[in-house]
Amino acid sequence: MTKREKENWLCNIQSAAQEVSFHFGKDTVQHVLQRYNATSIDDLCPSDYAEVFDELDFIANDASG
Repeated sequence: MTKREKENWLCNIQSAAQEVSFHFGKDTVQHVLQRYNATSIDDLCPSDYAEVFDELDFIANDASG
């Protein structure tokens, strides 16, 4: 994964996490991160980025209707 790809994933994950946090609270985001043995987005393993994003994005989209 290139540096740019990593930055894009992190940006997308952060955006999805903000949306989830807005609708459901930070605890929901923390729960998702903990499933991947991370305490923050920066702690995530790059191989988990796609799965974490998909999960957060799904939760965020569910809240949006």
